[in-house]
Amino acid sequence: MTSENIKKLVERELGYNIDGKTRARQVVYGRAIYFKICKDRTSLSLQEIGETLNLHHATVLHSIRNIFPAFEMYNPEYMDIYNRIIKADEYIPIERQLARLKIQHYQLELKYDYIKNINIDMKHRTLLSKIKEIPDLQLQEAEKRISKVVERLK
Repeated sequence: MTSENIKKLVERELGYNIDGKTRARQVVYGRAIYFKICKDRTSLSLQEIGETLNLHHATVLHSIRNIFPAFEMYNPEYMDIYNRIIKADEYIPIERQLARLKIQHYQLELKYDYIKNINIDMKHRTLLSKIKEIPDLQLQEAEKRISKVVERLK
């Protein structure tokens, strides 16, 4: 993932631009999210991360060490935004997306097979309801008779 992709994800999630040297609180918090993700998920140095927004590496370091950790305590809504971005499909590597899709496909196949079997039972609902009416003591005799009927019908 590139810093440009991360920036787009952060700005889309926040709904505003994180560029510039403004000190508006929400922009500073947005940049902190951006810096943290860039530091954790790219091989860019602090200097290179700062250059993507025309800021000094010390600003990046201060943001990662001081502003970002304060989210958990004082601004959990920004921590929620960070977590949503980390879990976004665009952020997840293709290999992990493929593995997740394979699991979902398998689960859907299981559901399909289950539903298909239920539909078979629906076709035979009246017959099954009659069989359920047979008293337990007569089940062995009913099974013998049903087997004979099935043989004749074949």
